[in-house]
Amino acid sequence: MKTEQITQNQLMLFFILHYYSTLVGFAASRLIYLSQYDSVLVIFISGLAGIILAYFVIKLATRRPNEFFVHYGSEILPKWIHIPIMVFFFVSFLQISGIILREYEDFIVQTYLPRTPNWAVGCMFGMVVAVTARLGFENLFRIAQGLFYLVIIGNIGNAIFIGKELQWDRWIAFVTNHSGQGIFNGSFQTAPSFGEVVILLFIFPYLTQKHKTLKSIIWATFFSAIFIGQNIIWLLLLFGPNLSSHLTYPMLEMIRYIRIADFIQNLDHLLISIWATMVFLKVTVFFTISVQILAHLFRLKDHRPLTFSLAAVMVALSINTASGTAELSSFLYYVWPIFLYFLEFIPLLYLLVDTIKQSNKKNKIGNKLKT
Repeated sequence: MKTEQITQNQLMLFFILHYYSTLVGFAASRLIYLSQYDSVLVIFISGLAGIILAYFVIKLATRRPNEFFVHYGSEILPKWIHIPIMVFFFVSFLQISGIILREYEDFIVQTYLPRTPNWAVGCMFGMVVAVTARLGFENLFRIAQGLFYLVIIGNIGNAIFIGKELQWDRWIAFVTNHSGQGIFNGSFQTAPSFGEVVILLFIFPYLTQKHKTLKSIIWATFFSAIFIGQNIIWLLLLFGPNLSSHLTYPMLEMIRYIRIADFIQNLDHLLISIWATMVFLKVTVFFTISVQILAHLFRLKDHRPLTFSLAAVMVALSINTASGTAELSSFLYYVWPIFLYFLEFIPLLYLLVDTIKQSNKKNKIGNKLKT
């Protein structure tokens, strides 16, 4: 199996888009509802938590840099424990891709295709995900590298054209309005999104210049926090915290404020298409990792035969996750963060056990040398 196909630059740009896509598109109203004017501070606190987790994940991965975690994990924990955990990761990543897909389905159906059933949108999206997953990680990260510059242009354009609509007198609220409970609740809900850096454990053998990985993640987190924070600031200055928290898709409403001359009423279709591509990348990466975990578990040399069947499972999961948008929102608020915390802390268990084993091994060697 080929390794070392993803450059550090591609990794950094991908993670910027990875964090930006769902936090801005789907979670902005929930974050503002919890943290109000502290939302920007919450983003940076959550980003810091993600960097700390990345440090430990990378520390574990660098001990066997060219091996896949699915294989060497059985050297750390007993095989009868490791294999169920890998099955759990497989199901979880497939579920995560299904959840994000469901959020995208609801967005498209509610905003642009009100008479289209969710399953139709899911099937079309799932087919594209399956085809792209067959191409492997290298092509995915190249797509992210090219898409990043469009996102930058879109953010700059958004900032320029929305500036005249902002209520600049609200700036003082970012200094005076603070709530410890809001910061805690917002950080608790948002930190798992940055904790998705745990996927590094499964793609580490593909990276070049592995010693620079932590630096790339730090820069990716920093820039993504700036981009997300910028958009949160614009939302708060444009709509205020109360209206922003009650809009289902506040970023869409903000984009619709942009008007350039009479012949371009708004740019939402263009910017939404760029954002939808970011969501597609995030879904595809989680899906591809889940497919490769299953392929490794079955000792298959090629993961591609599994893609279309598992894509069908992903679409089914997305449709059956919740009966409606309200139930999905409740699930994401009360259940999903706890589940992600549990998932993302599992590598720390492997690191702890591996560290203890290595320490015991060194002590035994030292004792033998003394005798």
